[in-house]
Amino acid sequence: MYILLSIAHGAPSVFTPWLNIEKENYYSINRFLLAPSMLLCWVDAAGFIQIIARFQHTKASFEQTLSVLALSISVAMLFSLLHDLPMSFMSAVGIINAREHEIAMNSPGIWRFLLWFFYSLYGIAFLVLFPYTIRVVHGMSWMKSIVTCWLAFVLFQLLFLLFNR
Repeated sequence: MYILLSIAHGAPSVFTPWLNIEKENYYSINRFLLAPSMLLCWVDAAGFIQIIARFQHTKASFEQTLSVLALSISVAMLFSLLHDLPMSFMSAVGIINAREHEIAMNSPGIWRFLLWFFYSLYGIAFLVLFPYTIRVVHGMSWMKSIVTCWLAFVLFQLLFLLFNR
């Protein structure tokens, strides 16, 4: 997605990146930050879940938590790609203007609705799949699974936002 947005000369229109990156170069540089930041978020969330689960005297390994959490994250993130990938592809091939679309996503209208719709599905998927992860791997109660994994999701999302927004 960031490669396609770089080809289209896209740039954020409303927000200033949290990292000290010029808006004009943001997508070009962020293509190198995305994978490492996602790995960091994944391992950090899995570590948090593992530590909390150990306090509950569960026996599952970190590797088990890490592998099932990877599946949950992958499925949840597909919802963001339902918007981002077609938009960035259409920008790269010249069907739409990336900068104009970026402005349209931050203004009232159908493009902002679609963005929020798909990102709502993204958030809901995380909040449903993360508790299933801990329930399947660690066998904790639903309430403990929900609280633990929602906190892990907040940690995941804050780190992800730090590097990607």
